[in-house]
Amino acid sequence: MTSEMWIILAVRVLGSLPVLRWPLAGAFIALLADLSDLFLRDWIDLGGVKDYQRFDKWLDQVYMLTFLAVALRWQDVPRNIAAALYAFRLAGFIAFEITGERGVLIFFPNVFEYWFIFVAALKQFGWEGTSPAPGQRLEARTSGIGSWPMAGAFVLFAIPYRYSRSQLAVAGAVILAAKLFHEYTLHVGQWFESFTATEALEAIWRFLTPPY
Repeated sequence: MTSEMWIILAVRVLGSLPVLRWPLAGAFIALLADLSDLFLRDWIDLGGVKDYQRFDKWLDQVYMLTFLAVALRWQDVPRNIAAALYAFRLAGFIAFEITGERGVLIFFPNVFEYWFIFVAALKQFGWEGTSPAPGQRLEARTSGIGSWPMAGAFVLFAIPYRYSRSQLAVAGAVILAAKLFHEYTLHVGQWFESFTATEALEAIWRFLTPPY
């Protein structure tokens, strides 16, 4: 392990810990820490990162284990789904370790992390549970979201979220589609391989600032 790898490891581990106290905010902190190594590799020159993809997938296990530790305290349905999705991704991680082929990960998308964020958000905003009293359904659970154009029907269907089959089918389809697209861009299409994270930020900055 180079000094650069030890620094990245420390950032990733520390970034994974807040989720144990603040599940939703901590999940986003962990994912930002996951992205941070792309910048640290640009900014630090202390021996480089050997076999980055394998190193990154091992570090992913750190935040996934903290997510799992929180998910195991949930009620039966979201907990069991989280545990199954974690095991599914773990199988993908093992397959990647054996084959060394990034493309294999498209068959084991990390739906676990998106499911965790989804459930953590439901809990954070009080959108789980049984129906509130008549007349309080939208106001009590959505703070006015139900009055937004085009959102009323969705709110009536999704909130409160009871983990019914229909609600799970919709959430699962959306989460799976989003994660498959994510995995494809990273490991199959490799859309971001031709430039560094710093170069991407610089391009975005140039696009957003004058002269246009």
